[in-house]
Amino acid sequence: MAGRNKSRIVQVLLLSLAASSSACHKSSGDSGLGDAAVQPNAKAPAVPKPGPTLADQTANMVQAVAAGKSQLPVQLKFQLTQRPKVGQAVDINLALISQIDATAAIIKVDGGDDLTLEPEGSEFNIPAAKAGAIYRQTVHVTPAAEGVLILGVSVSLKHDDVTDQQSFSVPVIADR
Repeated sequence: MAGRNKSRIVQVLLLSLAASSSACHKSSGDSGLGDAAVQPNAKAPAVPKPGPTLADQTANMVQAVAAGKSQLPVQLKFQLTQRPKVGQAVDINLALISQIDATAAIIKVDGGDDLTLEPEGSEFNIPAAKAGAIYRQTVHVTPAAEGVLILGVSVSLKHDDVTDQQSFSVPVIADR
């Protein structure tokens, strides 16, 4: 058995010597790896870039003021498309961001006496809201008076067989 081990060691040494001597006789332009070599122009798979964050997607928007002490995990942001003028319609972009999954969501908007809403734009239904997703709606209002006017927005989320509600205020400052 000792002779077998010596024979095996000699074979490994001879194989190593042959491999290293053949590598020394190659030209400098040859990689010595044949066709199995990695091509220098081959690119590693691209790592997907993360998409924009919620903050990035709503960077030009303002957080609506939550009314009351509801613990509903939802945010409402808004953006006015232009400076409000009495008697001129203005669009208000709303962004609902739920932090929980909901089987249904409803956004109801109320302008009171000083903000006229288009009838078809006072309620928005969202069939299912996913946590972390942004749901955008545009409300068309016309200020009827000068000064600080309040657009009321009510958000209802149905989750776990319970419907929770949170009210928000969106200030609209109208001038002549």
